[in-house]
Amino acid sequence: MQAEVQAEARANDSDTALFLSARSGDKDAFCSLLEGHRPMLLAVCRRILMDAGLAEDAAQEAVLQAMLGLDQLRRPERFGAWLAGIGLNVCRRWLRDRSRHIWSWEEMQGGWQALQPDDCQSGPEELAQARDLAARVRHAVADLPHGQRAAVMLFYLSGLTYAETAAVLGIEVGAVKTRLHKARRTLRGQLWATWKEEIRMQLDAEVVEVRMADVRRKPAHGDKPGYYMLVLEEIGGERRLPIWVGQFEGTAIALQLQKVEVPRPPTFSFVSSLLQASGGQLREVRVSKLVESTFYAVAVIEGVEGIRTVDARPSDALALALVTGAPIRVEPAVFGASKAHLATHRDRVPRQDTYYAEGTQGAAEIAEEVTSRWRSGAGPSQPG
Repeated sequence: MQAEVQAEARANDSDTALFLSARSGDKDAFCSLLEGHRPMLLAVCRRILMDAGLAEDAAQEAVLQAMLGLDQLRRPERFGAWLAGIGLNVCRRWLRDRSRHIWSWEEMQGGWQALQPDDCQSGPEELAQARDLAARVRHAVADLPHGQRAAVMLFYLSGLTYAETAAVLGIEVGAVKTRLHKARRTLRGQLWATWKEEIRMQLDAEVVEVRMADVRRKPAHGDKPGYYMLVLEEIGGERRLPIWVGQFEGTAIALQLQKVEVPRPPTFSFVSSLLQASGGQLREVRVSKLVESTFYAVAVIEGVEGIRTVDARPSDALALALVTGAPIRVEPAVFGASKAHLATHRDRVPRQDTYYAEGTQGAAEIAEEVTSRWRSGAGPSQPG
């Protein structure tokens, strides 16, 4: 528990520093802030609007409002909650004339009613989850002290104004606001874990799970350089993601794919053993973005101080995932970015239909070449 509090404090300090730089006009700092908090903003918008396209538009408008209103935020460490609140306001405004009310955590978090479109085509599982969440919120409201519960029911459920609520309860408007403030604080404490789990599950559902399908190699020929390329393949889908890597990493991953036993532990097996010895575990590897021609990845590590994300080269992280058996996931936007990159650099990168063309080799051929050199006594050329 203490480790989680310390980790949250460090994250808040980082947000504060980035926010102050962004407010001074540093655009890169603002982009870094968004990189950390936009996934939650988007998840909240999708949760309310139930439409991925509308959610993207709402999140974009919320980001614009945040950029123009940085001077209004007095507590920089609350940037994430502030941005989510702006997104909630945008969604609420968009759905005001064509929606019905439901109880939600978002309503209790900021004092707004979360709205759901009447025409959304939710499946049985989604409807069951929504009913379950609504039931949890109602139970939490029922456990409030009588005065707070009455204020919440009148103001949020019945839609009365502060003045109307005060008149019904026979108290001052200031007292109504106080009761609502205390109620929200209590509900935040009770429902925070539930809300975080809902968002985490939704974010996890958005990424695409893939498998390492092959390692492709094309030797240099004439004035054309050779390459090593990892081919990630969508599980249960048709999308592929090619990632170019160096000879060392490509060979190591080919040997791992072919389950070749080596005399001594290679580098990535050693790293896996270090993790285990220190009480850590690789939970997943995620290819997070493609900027110009460079892929970025993170390794999600669970250790004694909680869960941490570690920036990594995709080749290193993917090799470690193969050794440990951790799942590999890709952010959906990376597929589109890769496709666009390949289309604009046709003169420098091979087309997808040439990955398995004559003159290329796969993981099996790469591994066979390495092991044949070992057998012939040419020396241990295996990675490590």
